[in-house]
This record gives sequence, structure tokens and C-alpha cells, in this order.
Amino acid sequence: MDKEKIIDPKTKATLTPKVSVILPNYNHANYLQDRLDSIFNQTFQDFEVIILDDASTDNSLDVLEPYRNHPRTSHFIINETNTGSPFKQWKKGLEMARGEFVWIAESDDYCDLNFLEAHLNNFKDPKMTVSVSKTIAVDSSGSYIKEAKHHLFADNTLCKKLESIDILKIPILNVSSICFKREALNKNSFFHNYNIIGDRVFYQENFLNRFIVRTIETQSYFRRLDNSVSNFDQKSINYKSMFFKENLEFINREFKMKHIDKDLYNKYLTKFYKKVRNRTSRREKISLDYALLYFNYKFALK
Repeated sequence: MDKEKIIDPKTKATLTPKVSVILPNYNHANYLQDRLDSIFNQTFQDFEVIILDDASTDNSLDVLEPYRNHPRTSHFIINETNTGSPFKQWKKGLEMARGEFVWIAESDDYCDLNFLEAHLNNFKDPKMTVSVSKTIAVDSSGSYIKEAKHHLFADNTLCKKLESIDILKIPILNVSSICFKREALNKNSFFHNYNIIGDRVFYQENFLNRFIVRTIETQSYFRRLDNSVSNFDQKSINYKSMFFKENLEFINREFKMKHIDKDLYNKYLTKFYKKVRNRTSRREKISLDYALLYFNYKFALK
């Protein structure tokens, strides 16, 4: 179902929401209710929800179905086949979003109920483009692991401008923790063409040279799951090769667009080659895939 308008249940007037909440889901039935509760019960209620399911094979639809006709649900779309990438779902949701601000609320995460209220307070300063919350890593049961520091705010400052040097580390650890201005979005985006590093690309192409502000008035919670892409050591050599290939393609593009210089290009490429090298077993290092990766790295250096 794709509803084009949100109707105020009291006045029956058409609403243009302040915030567009994009909820992309794939096989997170066990966590969906926590996510949905943390969206629909926000203290700030001027929002639309774009629900996107990527052909889940668990009972996700049973959890989502009661929200199909919710007055805040503007789109309820179930893919017939899986896209293979959450970033394609992000892209779809962003194209549908109508709000002044956007929140991509990943389906296995959740947050405090003042999440939107706290972020919108940060946008009272018009130069701010992105607001990021304090972020807590939790396990599959929701139990506390630790606070996850966003690299951009490792020094505990409250506001930073995203600069070229920040490309060496992913500036924001978890997309669920941010709210951002829709006007900042790059119409020529390419992040959805990446299956592994699409979030890193998304931040770079949309928020470079923009101001990002931190709030400690609310918290986002993201789950570290056994099958998370962050468990890099356990990934196959095929996955690691694809990871390096995506980083090589991305950094080449940034260099051609003159966002970075040769020195930063080489630092970036070496950083991600070493990440693969240091987390690859001796047995995998004698494979053809690893040999090709090594030669691609050597020949790509400027």
C-alpha cells in the first residue's frame, strides 16, 4: 500500500509532516515491536512513517500489519523480492519522504521517546544540517554493552563541520541515531550502489562541509548482532574482497571529484587494505581472491 497523503484524524485535513521517518526492515521480527513503539510513541508527533519491508522471510509482516492503516503511516510497501542491500531501501524511502527533516530508523534499533523532540531543538540553529544523539550499543536482548562514540565527536565537542579528513573514519556509527535536513540530500547520490559501505558513502556525499551537532538529551540504542556486518573477522575472503573493492571505487571517485588529495587518498586506501590483511587468516592469504586484492591495492596507490 502506498498512501499519498496523511489525513489528520480530527480535522480530516491533509498534513505535510515535519519529519519523515523511514523504517526499512528485513527479517527483524524479534526487534520490530520495540522499534515501532519507539517511533509511534514519540513526544513529538508531527511525522509520517514510511514502512519498507524487503521481502522478509520471518514473521515481520505479522508485526507490521497493524500499522498499515495507522494515520501516521504514509507508505506501506512490501517488496516481492529481496534487494540484497539496505541502502536501496534507504534510497526508496528518501525519494518518498516529504518532511523537512528525515530519520532513517533501522528496524533492529530503538530509541528514547523524546528522540525527535531533542533533535528538532538542535535545528533551531539554521546552520545545522545533522543532529546526532548519544548512542548505546546493546545486545540482542537489549542489554547494555557500552556507549558507542561517534568518531566525529571523539573529543566530546558539541558541534563539528564534516571535513575531507573525516573520510578516514566513518563519522557517524549508526544512521538510526541521526536526524537531518532533507534539503541536504544530493540528487545525484550513488550510495545505494554499494552493498557494504553505503552508509559511509551516504554521509560523505550528503554531509561533507555541513555542520553536525550532537545532543545528549536523548539516546539511540543499536543492537550488535552475531550476523552484523561489523563482525568483520568472521567474514569470508569473498566478502573482504568486495569490501576492499567498494572502498577502492569510493575513494577513486572522491579523488576524481577533488574532495581529497593524493596523500589522503593513499592513507585511506592503505587503512582499508590493512584492515583486510590484519583480519585475514594465513590460509585465506594464499587464495586467488586475496592475491587479486593485494595487486589491486598496490597498483591503485598514487
